[in-house]
Amino acid sequence: MLVLAVGAGAAFGVVTRATPTAPPSSPTPPAPTPEPDTGPLVFKQPLSAGCATDDAVWVVSDGGGIGRFDRQLQHWELIDPTLRSLVAAACGADEVTAVGSFGRVLSIDDLGKTIRADDIGVFNAYALSLMPDGALVVGSDGTVLRQTAAGWSDYAKGITEDLYGVVGFASGSAWAVGAGGVTYRLEQAGWRPFDTGTTSSLRTVAAASPTEAVTAGDDGVILRFDGKWHPIESGVQHELRASARVGALTYVVGDGGTALVVEGNAVRPVANLNTTCSLRSVFTHGSEVWFVGYEGTLAGVWRKSGDRIDSWGTC
Repeated sequence: MLVLAVGAGAAFGVVTRATPTAPPSSPTPPAPTPEPDTGPLVFKQPLSAGCATDDAVWVVSDGGGIGRFDRQLQHWELIDPTLRSLVAAACGADEVTAVGSFGRVLSIDDLGKTIRADDIGVFNAYALSLMPDGALVVGSDGTVLRQTAAGWSDYAKGITEDLYGVVGFASGSAWAVGAGGVTYRLEQAGWRPFDTGTTSSLRTVAAASPTEAVTAGDDGVILRFDGKWHPIESGVQHELRASARVGALTYVVGDGGTALVVEGNAVRPVANLNTTCSLRSVFTHGSEVWFVGYEGTLAGVWRKSGDRIDSWGTC
């Protein structure tokens, strides 16, 4: 009994402690849904033109949306999916202007991240050039409009041909080219016609001054102005659609992946673009040359920097 009592006492003297209960944990918030990558969508539309601001490269489309390439992030995104018919674009330091069918003008503020659409007339706009105090837009049936602080107003009378290309200068003068091989130079007395010796439609013009210019168009026609227009052998028969001047060089692009460099009276191809897609636009930013094109459901953008070519898209 003694032993049992001791044993029992020992047993009864055992103190049990409750297992501590962990405080309830806060629920883990769900991970944020990553923003969708819209970059590939830029190249699923008919890219027709582009230009460069200080921070980005912009592309517009003829029946699609607007794309932006961030220089710092080296990344494309579809800024606006709204379907618009835009065929030409020009950039300032932080602004983009684009034009297209039915007199549509699109203004993009790259800093304010805003887009504004305006209609400036019943005509099809084909080209524009920025001026120190506004812009020049040309289009169907000889339409020429000038933008100033007061708005848009007619800036030519008596021109009846469709005008496909324009380039303006700080002096207030300009060149415009168009259907049937017509060219006009804006002078103090008005728009003065210059004979070109061709009836092929001229689609584009690039120039550093009113006294020296290069124009190009259908059937591979390239002309150089040095007081009068002279033909230059291009070596191609494709339609030439766009041009851009950088230093002493003029880049000319067109159908079938055609990309040419005009220097004086000599023409040579741009190497290593490696595409047969129609090139619709060419523009420069510093020493870089950018090309934009599409064919059917394929689209692409190329950047030439020195001898290096970078490309994006499916062309």
